[in-house]
Amino acid sequence: MPLSTLQPPIADEPPTSPLVPTFPQPVVDALSRGHWVDAIVPVRLEQGIGVHEAQDVIETSLRSQPALGDRVDEAQADAREGLLRWLIFLLAGGGGLAYFLM
Repeated sequence: MPLSTLQPPIADEPPTSPLVPTFPQPVVDALSRGHWVDAIVPVRLEQGIGVHEAQDVIETSLRSQPALGDRVDEAQADAREGLLRWLIFLLAGGGGLAYFLM
């Protein structure tokens, strides 16, 4: 019996990669907002792994999915910009308050 009759051709098998998991929608939404902790917890619970392993799984997935990685980068940049605005506001307010109290 020829070997080709025992196994289907490779092209007939669906392309799946065990190294790049697909995440549930809540994890994708949390990553899109830049909330890493909200994304790591469900991955940990679903796969039964530790924090560092879950973070590695997410980082591997983001490297393989550039569109999602770009959204995460944009969300983190927006969060840093908002934090910087609040910091400037608080420093200016504190400086103004100190000026008027002296």
